[in-house]
Amino acid sequence: MFHIVQPGDCVWNIAKKRLQDRSGQTPNDAEIAQETNRIVQLNKLDEPPRHRDLIYPGEKLVLE
Repeated sequence: MFHIVQPGDCVWNIAKKRLQDRSGQTPNDAEIAQETNRIVQLNKLDEPPRHRDLIYPGEKLVLE
């Protein structure tokens, strides 16, 4: 499963929506942070020269 980044997207909100869609409930901040870290590591967003908070419209993020 993947997500195509749209203008205004951020990894935190992508993680939050993914968790909400899976459980039907609003996740807490700790759960969102854990999912955010998983997405960052899966997509190697924290490896130089990238910065983990920078994603770009049209970019394809792997979620699983």
